[in-house]
Amino acid sequence: MTIKDLILENLDRIPPDRWQEVLDFILSLRQKQEQESSDLEALEDAEDLADARIALAEDGLLSLKQVKQILGL
Repeated sequence: MTIKDLILENLDRIPPDRWQEVLDFILSLRQKQEQESSDLEALEDAEDLADARIALAEDGLLSLKQVKQILGL
């Protein structure tokens, strides 16, 4: 029996007047998951930006203008 099966089985044992509480809990879990996902994306974006700034500060890089000149664009 899977966890989902156990959840559904136990839901059948909860009186219908308490189902709103169960739904509220499920929705709060989903909201927490979405927030954690959003926080992770923000952290990854910040890391990418920091890496890009480090790369731009390194010697030997060419500007877009220089690349265009080399390519004759």
